[in-house]
Amino acid sequence: MSGKKREAKTIQVFFRLRPPNGGEKERKENCNVVKLEKDQQTVILGENTNPYNFTKTFGGDSKQTDVFDNVARKAVEDAFDGFHGLMFVYGQTGTGKTFTMSNQTKGQEGMLQRCVDLVFNKIKDDKSGDYEVNCTFIQIYQEVIEDLLRDKHDPVDKKGIMIRDDPNIEGGVYLSPVKQLNCYNSGSTAQEGITNSLKMFHKGDSNRSVGSTAMNAVSSRSHTVFTLYITRRNKMTEEDYDDDTANKEEFNGRLILVDLAGCERQKKTGAGGERLTEANAINGSLLVLGKCIKALTDPRQFVPYRESKLTRILQYSLAGHGKTTIVITAGPSERNMDETRSAIEFGQRAMTIKQQAKKHVEIDYKALCKKLQAQLDSRGDVLNEQLKEEIKVDFEEQLNQKDERIKFLEAELSLYKTGGGSPVPGGQDSDEDGEPAARGGGYSSSKPAAGGGAAPSGAGGLTVPSGGLASKMSFTGMSSAGKEKYRQQMKGLEEKLDTKGHEISSLKKEKLELAREKNDLDARLQQKTYNMNILAMKLQGDLRSKEEQLQKMQTALLKLQKGDYVSPTAKLDADDTDSSPRPDGMQDSDYIQKLQFAIRKMREREAMMTSYHEKAREAIMYQANKAEDLKEKLNRESEKRRKVEDKYDKLKGRDR
Repeated sequence: MSGKKREAKTIQVFFRLRPPNGGEKERKENCNVVKLEKDQQTVILGENTNPYNFTKTFGGDSKQTDVFDNVARKAVEDAFDGFHGLMFVYGQTGTGKTFTMSNQTKGQEGMLQRCVDLVFNKIKDDKSGDYEVNCTFIQIYQEVIEDLLRDKHDPVDKKGIMIRDDPNIEGGVYLSPVKQLNCYNSGSTAQEGITNSLKMFHKGDSNRSVGSTAMNAVSSRSHTVFTLYITRRNKMTEEDYDDDTANKEEFNGRLILVDLAGCERQKKTGAGGERLTEANAINGSLLVLGKCIKALTDPRQFVPYRESKLTRILQYSLAGHGKTTIVITAGPSERNMDETRSAIEFGQRAMTIKQQAKKHVEIDYKALCKKLQAQLDSRGDVLNEQLKEEIKVDFEEQLNQKDERIKFLEAELSLYKTGGGSPVPGGQDSDEDGEPAARGGGYSSSKPAAGGGAAPSGAGGLTVPSGGLASKMSFTGMSSAGKEKYRQQMKGLEEKLDTKGHEISSLKKEKLELAREKNDLDARLQQKTYNMNILAMKLQGDLRSKEEQLQKMQTALLKLQKGDYVSPTAKLDADDTDSSPRPDGMQDSDYIQKLQFAIRKMREREAMMTSYHEKAREAIMYQANKAEDLKEKLNRESEKRRKVEDKYDKLKGRDR
């Protein structure tokens, strides 16, 4: 997979202010502490504070369509271009995160429903592309990943869902085992894609963990991740498969929609028991998310992705390889001022993170396979035509020989019927009764063959008509013994001609069978050659990787030998290596004991370093041996491929 980079851009962060709710109005809380400037980019929090700038701000009267057009539409377009588009909503519980992301009220649908609609309408309008769309839907509940699309009767893995490194995407991860269901393929309609996707979302949403708190009657108790996997390849005709200039790329984009549970304080939500346990897990994962965002703003800091399942799953996009969009939600009440400020500062830090998104483009192996198949078919057709032409020429030669032989025999029969001439020209051998002697299964005549053709020396595979020649012959002026002997000779000739005809038929069958075997061998050889090329490329890649690892190990050992690196286990305290002069008044025995202790520590350190050197050498030798094994394997495969090619060349030469 190729990763084509674009110019570095920062994460886009939007701000959305929720209007006052019923509880805030009843308590007559101050709901004027968050002010949005007319430029729709600036937020002022309270009095005498610096303004906060965002990509765009949305007030309490903003429409869902406005939020979607400004926030999500570009992410959908990026997914079609082969990027990973991540969107998530961050904020305090009860500030409208789920409403913004996936509200299901008709006419006020959230970004998720509108994204699904836009995806399949774009597919419908793209007449030049073939698409496949799959989806997954998971939740992270108390740091446990659950598949929301799993059926109740599906077997459950005792190990649970694991996060694993993706071998195809550097820095990426995947979940196993998680159901990835198909929403759309080239035989579906856009409406079917919309229906299937929303059906899967509703199924997963019904399985999501929700609960009631003092701040939110329907509070999300887990983080959810809904992902659409969009694969696009160009529609190809038979001519396009043969056209090397045709675009055979395959774009693999993702649209990742994350609905985060909100951070909350126990004294405000009144959570207890299970709700409190859930709140602790939610706050813990959001704390790690904040730590990762903060660390990403400073290249010198370590980013603790692995401290939380949420950040581990979002690692690829957060690290800048995808295109991330964040919506910060906040309530207007002065009572929640601290939480609002915390959410805003989270967004401000995120806006400074630079992204170099990678486009995920692969070779369209489906198109490549069809092209190779077309080439094989074309080559097979050429070979078949050549073989047909060869067989046709061979058969025509045999037919010409048969025609000439028939004419010759007819001329002889006509000669004998009229009783004129001698069947054997002068100077040729004859038997004691003056009868002609058969030579080579044929006869000679003093008269030319009918049509002026020269008589061939052999039958060439003639099949004698039913009844035989001998039964149709009449002999004039010949003795009875001579006639009978001549008839016997003619019967022998018929049998020889029949035998030759059978031999020709058998040769025809053998030649056809040989042609079929040759075609099969050509096809197998082509497939073997293709597989060998793929294997050789893979082995070369493995070899380069192992050589790089070996180089790194050798560099590490070189530094170690120069004393640039000391194992942490071999560090000594300052007191252990104190080389200061002997203090006044110290007894000889105490000073000797101190020196012996220092010498013992130095020897221990030397032993540790020797052990470490030995382990490093063993590791390097192991990598070197592994690299040599890979080289030998590659050489064996190359030799095997060469033998196959030699065999094919020999077969090709013999066929000519």
